[in-house]
Amino acid sequence: MAVVGICASAGASRGQPAAPGPAPDAASAAAEPGPRLDADPAWRAYDDAFSQAAAGDRGGAGARLRQLAAQWPEHPAAARAGALVCGGEPRPADRDASDRVARGELVFWSTIAGLSTAQNVCVIADCNSPRANAAVYTLGVGGALGLSIAATRHGVAPGEAQLYNSAQTWGIWNGIGINHGFAHSAGEAGVALAAQAGGLVTGIGLWQTWHPTQGDVALVNSFLLWSTLLALWVDLAAEHSPTLGEVVAIGDAGLVLGGLTATRVHMSRGRTLLIDVGGVIGMIGGGLVAVGSHGDQAAGVSLLVGTAAGLGIAAAATKDWDAPPVAIAPARIPVPGGAPGAGVWGVSATLGF
Repeated sequence: MAVVGICASAGASRGQPAAPGPAPDAASAAAEPGPRLDADPAWRAYDDAFSQAAAGDRGGAGARLRQLAAQWPEHPAAARAGALVCGGEPRPADRDASDRVARGELVFWSTIAGLSTAQNVCVIADCNSPRANAAVYTLGVGGALGLSIAATRHGVAPGEAQLYNSAQTWGIWNGIGINHGFAHSAGEAGVALAAQAGGLVTGIGLWQTWHPTQGDVALVNSFLLWSTLLALWVDLAAEHSPTLGEVVAIGDAGLVLGGLTATRVHMSRGRTLLIDVGGVIGMIGGGLVAVGSHGDQAAGVSLLVGTAAGLGIAAAATKDWDAPPVAIAPARIPVPGGAPGAGVWGVSATLGF
């Protein structure tokens, strides 16, 4: 029986195939001694994992290797499997490396957030002339641009930039909820500025303690978005008119739930966007049904079911989206306990973690 392996060293580059060995000599290969590996349940599980990977079930292959390592912890196959799945964390080791695109995103979004800062400062300063408005907005937006460029002069990681951008948005959102709308007085403007600054400070604290990836932050944002919308559909179905503060509070609950989920379920930013697309499509489908319904209650139920179904279907359909690619190459696999140089020829598949 040909023995197959799934190998991915921690230092290997993503998707890089294993280097092929020399062509086997048929006579020497036939004479190589060694135990029958197909009689060993651990090596059979090792074989099964590659079979799953070859069939396209890469997530299942990784799970099979982790199960192998847990079930036979002292077996040589367990040591190999444990190394191959990199501890079960399919996250890039250099996720905290600086990125120019991330820096551009942070500078752009911070500059946009400067508009909110300038608007609230204008409320406090009672800008009553075009010149005063122009001066405050120029200083607010220009100051945000300059500060963000200076703060990122040594670089910023993609997850860090995504976190800071989102944290500012969370703060602005909560400021609107506390004030029940945009600020119309100096006191409300002060609350809005404090909420925006508090959001950014919270983001900095989270980065120091969590170091999320872009996908982690995107997952949190998706929880915020869809928990808010689903709650609105529930209110519509119940014929209840929620206040803005209630809507923001529900979004915050989704934010916390998303953060807890992101510490346990790691997914890429691309997958979260696909799930979001599924939610949008489901919401549109529910909306089309709602058009022909009679009354707000039926419309709310239709939108709720459509949106939830779209999110669920998209999440299930993309479950293998983040599975690492598999590269197959010929390789010699040594036989445990065999003579020096003994082994069998098969193929290895590199999982590009």
